[in-house]
Amino acid sequence: MRHKIAVVTPYGAEARFDNYAEFILAYTLRERDWDARMYTYAIHGNTAHRGDLTYMGVPVRRCRQRYGFSPRLFFSILFFRPNTVMCFHPKNFLNFTAYLAARLVGARFIVEIVGILHDPYIVNDTDNPQNNLKSTIRLVTTIPRLVKEIVAGRFAGLWTNYVRHMPAAHADAVIAISDEEKNYIQELYHRDAIRVYWSAARFIDHKEVKPKVAIPEKFHFFMGQIKLRKGWDIAIDAIAELKKAGETAHLVFVSPQKDLTEPTQYARGKGVLSQIVFLTDISNEEKNWLYTHCTYVLIPSRYEGFGLIAFEAFLAQKPVCASDLKVFLEFMVDRTNVMLFETGNGAALAHTMQTLDADPDLRTTLIQGGLKTAEEFSYKRMVSEHVAVIEGKEH
Repeated sequence: MRHKIAVVTPYGAEARFDNYAEFILAYTLRERDWDARMYTYAIHGNTAHRGDLTYMGVPVRRCRQRYGFSPRLFFSILFFRPNTVMCFHPKNFLNFTAYLAARLVGARFIVEIVGILHDPYIVNDTDNPQNNLKSTIRLVTTIPRLVKEIVAGRFAGLWTNYVRHMPAAHADAVIAISDEEKNYIQELYHRDAIRVYWSAARFIDHKEVKPKVAIPEKFHFFMGQIKLRKGWDIAIDAIAELKKAGETAHLVFVSPQKDLTEPTQYARGKGVLSQIVFLTDISNEEKNWLYTHCTYVLIPSRYEGFGLIAFEAFLAQKPVCASDLKVFLEFMVDRTNVMLFETGNGAALAHTMQTLDADPDLRTTLIQGGLKTAEEFSYKRMVSEHVAVIEGKEH
């Protein structure tokens, strides 16, 4: 019998999400003759994210939700009657409805958790979460606990707390995408999780377009949101440290956010504004050009769920300088596939860049090591391990 799976995610189907695990999974399963369908948000007022579509052969249904309820998602799953419902991301407000529908049709219900510390019910500062866990964490996962909180007079965010955390707590299986996430799930949900790493890119488009701005011949590359956890300030600090040492280094700084006031002011205060090119809203082709032509890729994050940018850099055959996060240490080895530096330390990042500048053999080692790591974390491995969980054959 043809296996039917509903993949529920806050992220839709479009070019910038092609290498997200959920799309790779849905696409690959359809190649294997599974009936895989994706369900994601319909965004009010955004015509590009309002209607259904079939993207690269994957049917995508857009569903509105309010307070965790999505009638369209509920009835879509009831009529589809999948064998499996798999939800990605714990902050996905479609998960609650997906759970209810899965139980009614008797489907195996699986939740995949990435970036667990992005949750304001777990940390005091989601922008810098690593050292800001709440002293008392109350995840509301059952109706009795919900009632208890109401009786105690703790109403603020109570329903959202329940809607976010109940599905993972009661799923047939929970997938963590790193050992670090797995440990947090054990600590916070008091249940085991199956660790399935995400993969390097499957869909690689080599088309390149140079951004329509002046870019120095030699530059380093940073890409990320204007979030403290992304360490954007550390990238700028490193350029400033190199300037202090008498070296003029250039940085291309890319963010999906349009307002770049904060990082530009920060760079001005550090005296390196003229050495940084700030870009936003770039195309995949422009991103490819930047990877191809940069000197080093900088990943100075203070917190990550996994680190897809590292794998993009590996495949682009560029040396990577990355902070020594626990999750990175699961697949990064200093001076083997990356240069690691102390998290939050711009001077340490600058030093790794200087070390690479002085050692071409080390640069070659990192490039070769990165390619080997990307090959190890293949999409085929990721899909195979997901299928084992879906079929209840995980170890």
